[in-house]
Amino acid sequence: MILMDEEGRKIHASCVKKWFPKFKRYLKEDSSIYVKKPNVAPNTSKFKFAHPESKLNFYHDTIVKDWKNFSGSAHGFHFVDFNTIVSNNILESNSFDIIGHIFEYGHMDTLEQDKSKHKMLLHLQDIEDTKLKITLWGHNAYYMHDFLANNNNLAPVVVIVQFARVKFINGRPFSSTYFDVSRVFINNDIDEITIYKNKLVSENGQQLSSSGIKMIASKQDTEHDDFLKNHLFSNIEDLFEPLEEKTVIIVGTVKGIRQNIRWYYLACSNCKKSAKEKESSTDKVDGSHEVAEIVTYECANLKCKNIKISVIPRFKIPLRVQDNTGTLTLTLFDQEAKKLFKYTAKELYDKNKKLGNNLELYPMELKVVLDRKLAIKIDITRYNVDNKSNLYGISRLTENADIIDELEKNNLTSQPANSDSFLIGSSDVGSHDTKVLKDSFSQTGENLTPCARDKSTATSPIKFISTPIELKRNLATCIDIDEMENLSTSENPRLSPPDEQPTPLLVPKKEK
Repeated sequence: MILMDEEGRKIHASCVKKWFPKFKRYLKEDSSIYVKKPNVAPNTSKFKFAHPESKLNFYHDTIVKDWKNFSGSAHGFHFVDFNTIVSNNILESNSFDIIGHIFEYGHMDTLEQDKSKHKMLLHLQDIEDTKLKITLWGHNAYYMHDFLANNNNLAPVVVIVQFARVKFINGRPFSSTYFDVSRVFINNDIDEITIYKNKLVSENGQQLSSSGIKMIASKQDTEHDDFLKNHLFSNIEDLFEPLEEKTVIIVGTVKGIRQNIRWYYLACSNCKKSAKEKESSTDKVDGSHEVAEIVTYECANLKCKNIKISVIPRFKIPLRVQDNTGTLTLTLFDQEAKKLFKYTAKELYDKNKKLGNNLELYPMELKVVLDRKLAIKIDITRYNVDNKSNLYGISRLTENADIIDELEKNNLTSQPANSDSFLIGSSDVGSHDTKVLKDSFSQTGENLTPCARDKSTATSPIKFISTPIELKRNLATCIDIDEMENLSTSENPRLSPPDEQPTPLLVPKKEK
């Protein structure tokens, strides 16, 4: 809790669970209490809401009573003007209070499953016309959303955010509320808001109109338009050898996660680009003349070359996605991964590292994505076209059943004509299920030769397989259907990207 005395000075206080029942009935927001014999301790919190050096602890011998004669301020606001924040003259480690009126607001962002991570962006303006962006999180975001929905004719909308925080990224301030600590006041009947409104009217010469408040233009199309109107539909088989730059929509089911590619990357705290570990050494300060090894990180982005950075794990999950024409690996990054998982990459990384698990293997928590049908937006880039590369990232995804049904209804592709196929794979490695069409091999004498599906256009032999055992070994390298087509139709066939090794897959004896 944060306590304030009659002179407006604040201090951080806490009570351990063991003693909380003793004080519970007295500890309510905006109530006044008398406290005797609290313990005073150093305030070691990295982020501070009140007195920077001390905090109070309530123990078994602490006495707390209701107090009716409190004569101090009701809220104890200490406002920071917007110019102080935008000019970087405020510490990231301290909270602050702000007051301003809304001139723009954004949609509710509900991508996360956890409602406390839902957010809403506000553009505020102060008396001096300085503008500031602030993000409201969780219940504060919903409080603002509901207010604006039910009071759209009220003007002006004056907002106070108490115990806000700021982070500076590339020199730009990003202000926000802080978990459940921050408090938001919207057009409340309190002196500070009344005084602000009067100043606002006197400065502008007239009452502001609510028509001055507008919705922030979304940088992203609506989900419906993005998947059903703006882009062409594609089957997976059409993505194996891209011919032109474009954005397409596919519908597929997640059949697995590739186990031979890392599921996360270490992102630069400054720009979110990939960072790599860099070892350096320095002399120990104990006078022993020994050398101490120091691990630092270097960002791949040249803009971060001379900036000290830290790293945070972010998702980069290689999903195996399948439709009725083929299977393809698509990379799922952090922003879209939030729609599918209730954990962040950092939470999974820290948890598995603490348990001593192999971080090169994907955590079991990610298996919740298996067998989920998704509509996926894919950008085919110039790199894909020039290099005949079918390595794609997921630009956007949705599990919206109505959108998926509409896409399948309008673009349903019949099953391949040759349904006489067999499947090799292992239930433990869902990401390596491999479909091989029987007519993908033709037999000449004792040799088996890969050839085109259309036998009239069969190519010359690429690789001879002379024995059933050798055939078994080759099948067990997990040749994907797209790679099989590369073998049969491409002038420069490949089995895997140069930096990837085929993953062995056990084929049961009975399949021999």
